[in-house]
Amino acid sequence: MDTYQFALSMRTALYQCGQVARALQGQVTPENKAPDSPHQTSTEVSVVDRLCQEILLLRAQEVAPGVDVQSEELADCPPEILALFDRGPHRYALILDPLDGTGEYLAGGSRYGHMLGLLDQETGRMDCGMIYFPAAFRLYLGVRGRGAWVQDGLGGDLRPMPRCAPPRTVEDVKRLRPEDYGAFRRLGFGVVPPESASAAYELTRVAEGDLGAMAMRHFHGHDSAISSVIIEELGGLVVVEGGAPVRYDAGMPRMPLVVLSLDPEYAQGLAETLGA
Repeated sequence: MDTYQFALSMRTALYQCGQVARALQGQVTPENKAPDSPHQTSTEVSVVDRLCQEILLLRAQEVAPGVDVQSEELADCPPEILALFDRGPHRYALILDPLDGTGEYLAGGSRYGHMLGLLDQETGRMDCGMIYFPAAFRLYLGVRGRGAWVQDGLGGDLRPMPRCAPPRTVEDVKRLRPEDYGAFRRLGFGVVPPESASAAYELTRVAEGDLGAMAMRHFHGHDSAISSVIIEELGGLVVVEGGAPVRYDAGMPRMPLVVLSLDPEYAQGLAETLGA
């Protein structure tokens, strides 16, 4: 599969999700789903999550029907849509988070996004990742072996993302352990607060070089997977406890620890220390 052409073909669907989300913000009824584990603290969901999921799936079926499908709200997807995809197993899995930062969205915030990617199930690595922030009309795109780009505006050009030297900072993300903060101090990292409730937004801060690293404990795989290829294409590193390279499963289960940084030394040091 030409993953770059796949990504270009999926841009319009992300824009459509953004237009739906912007038009309906403040008009939808907040809902709550049952937590999937004791680690889950954010249970907000809405009809916008489901609508965006359907938009992305319908377009993906036209572009790449021969993929497996994993989405955060897949249990609520109409079976008629899922039936459009060829029966697997397939090499690639389409990974969707139709509305990342649902709590932010429902609260009237602007730092929510729509994201998708392609997982190579033979390697366990993401070959493509796309994140779109509709309030800013900004799209991030990474394709393994090809590069990472950013686009501003619905009709803007894709511009190569620069590789920036990040500060020695780590985010005070949920589910960190008390002893993690001591490890940060010993390693010389400053701890900074998050700017949003969206994992996608926070990880683009890592990709932009505004934030040094994120150490994510017990997050679902899709929370870091789609951003991982963007960060890696910029020369960064994404690792699990002990410093081993990350490998994702198509089911995107929660992972004990994933560390992401543009600076491989930051990522390796944090993963080895926090995973000890």
